[in-house]
Amino acid sequence: MTTPDPFAAFESERTVIKPKPRTPANAPAASAAPAPFFPATDPTPVADLGELGLLNPLVSAAGKLLVLIGKLRNLVQPPNVPALRASTAEAVNQFDQNARRAGVGNESVLAARYVLCTALDEAVANTPWGVQAGWNKQSLLVQFHNETWGGEKVFQLLAKLAQDVPTHRQLLELIYSVLALGFEGRYRVVDNGRAQLDSVRQRLADLIAKDRPAVEPELSPHWRGQGAGTVRLRESLPLWVFAAGFALLLALAWFGLRLTLNYRSDTTYSALSSLRVPNIQIAPPAAPAKTPRLARFLEPEIKQGLVTVTDEADRSVVRLRGDSFFGSGSADPMAQSLPVLRRIGQALAEVKGEVLITGHSDNQPIRSLRYPSNWHLSAARADAVKGALSTLVDPARMRSDGKADAEPVAPNDSPANRARNRRVEVVLLTEPERLASAPPAAAAAAPATPSPATGASK
Repeated sequence: MTTPDPFAAFESERTVIKPKPRTPANAPAASAAPAPFFPATDPTPVADLGELGLLNPLVSAAGKLLVLIGKLRNLVQPPNVPALRASTAEAVNQFDQNARRAGVGNESVLAARYVLCTALDEAVANTPWGVQAGWNKQSLLVQFHNETWGGEKVFQLLAKLAQDVPTHRQLLELIYSVLALGFEGRYRVVDNGRAQLDSVRQRLADLIAKDRPAVEPELSPHWRGQGAGTVRLRESLPLWVFAAGFALLLALAWFGLRLTLNYRSDTTYSALSSLRVPNIQIAPPAAPAKTPRLARFLEPEIKQGLVTVTDEADRSVVRLRGDSFFGSGSADPMAQSLPVLRRIGQALAEVKGEVLITGHSDNQPIRSLRYPSNWHLSAARADAVKGALSTLVDPARMRSDGKADAEPVAPNDSPANRARNRRVEVVLLTEPERLASAPPAAAAAAPATPSPATGASK
């Protein structure tokens, strides 16, 4: 059974081409030897490719000529052509000797030399200076094989060798090396030659690699750095990063839900606050106190407009203006307000009774992480005042609460009115005083039923 010939598309005949070596008919005299093209002090010497241990002996012996093919294709300035021809011919002779010394058969050496001479001649012919130098008249192929052009026979030889790859593997690898360096031969002058040549080169590569172990396509098998490659995210990050990220997501979710809940609760709270029960007067309003409890003691602060004081029969109300005691959106008393709070604490310490501290705000909503709603801000301000008074007043007497904008003292229709509504009230609850001039019935009815404000604070 015969193996199908993958190169039958460009094969013209089934004959084995055996290039014939010859000596030049008119060899020049040895007296005028030109300067060598490969000087001994070449700053970029060609490495011995055979030392790599990766190529076959035939390719190793042709290493210097293969490098020269690549150099000639990029040589723009015309060199010393006689010296180039002599040095190249010497390199071809050296290849012949090295290949035979490596044990390569005679037919393979001759065929390889034919391929190399053809590729070298083509490389020179494709340079800007190759034609003017007259290289084609004394080409390497003429000198060694007495032929003028081998671009057709190289591919005929390739077609024949491809029928028995194991036997001719070394020569096929050499031909592939020449093709990889840009040799075109007959495909340079045919239509769509570049595409056909690419197909031939790929099929030759597949034949050579068919019975060999797979080779990494990278030039260096160890080009990857230490630890390179695809690493999963969960393997590259420590566990605490995932825990911190999860905690952050929970915190953001909690904050969002809290804002949503406070927004809805504010709406409900405002609706409840808008409900008004008919004001039915059960008892007469509380009469003013006979003797001012706190107004006289806080008279300097009243004159400065920092506080207002109302002394009634059953209570005394000290109203603190929020803008004078707290910064915008803050529940921390300002430094200049601490002496006033100390004076209020001294006044409360002199009078018995429970103390109710309530914080109030305007109707402008607030949304922050610390104070999600006006209720939170008003309650925090009430707690801050309670804390400031605790140094002078027994904490057991005091309670604090937040009212938000549920109990305005003025409509929230102007900046001035909204400033009045931002306040903290300190209410001192005492036993109702009995007026000597009051009728007995009124005196008896007053303590029996506490006022609505007094009842709510208990």
